[in-house]
Amino acid sequence: MTTHPRRSAGFTLVEILVVLAIIAIVIGGAVLSLGLIGRRDAPPPELERLGTLLIDLRDRAELENRPYGVELIPAGYQFLVFDPATMRWLKVDDRRLSRGNWPDGARLELDIEGRRVLLGRPTNPTDASEPTFGVDSSGEFTAFELRIAIDAASPPWRIGPDENGDLAIRPTAR
Repeated sequence: MTTHPRRSAGFTLVEILVVLAIIAIVIGGAVLSLGLIGRRDAPPPELERLGTLLIDLRDRAELENRPYGVELIPAGYQFLVFDPATMRWLKVDDRRLSRGNWPDGARLELDIEGRRVLLGRPTNPTDASEPTFGVDSSGEFTAFELRIAIDAASPPWRIGPDENGDLAIRPTAR
């Protein structure tokens, strides 16, 4: 009589790992296809870029002991730096701080120190650039709140300093 080794009735570790990998792939695909990862809850990419660059400007302003600004222009924004030699605001000469463009159809509202600012085309395009808001040489942001809505289906977003002076990007109430 020959005896065969008894095999247990359970699953091997490899079989369990293969099943778990298949389940993870299926769930991952479902989450991505349904958009549940939060793209709808994320701020518009250009607003995220502006927030990142404003934090960079704050650091530069403190390190260089000079003010920087943001000029809102009809289609987007550009960065300025104050030149004490000429007593003028100049465009920042840095590729990283290149001009930003809002998506087509974006609606903007701006409050500076609690007052609504009308945003529109400049009356004279040859006028020297001046910042709409910015950060002074101590690293303190202008008291501003910029709100942007990309389209009617997306929630509007707000960027501006919070009560502690830190920059905050968050959705606004409809």
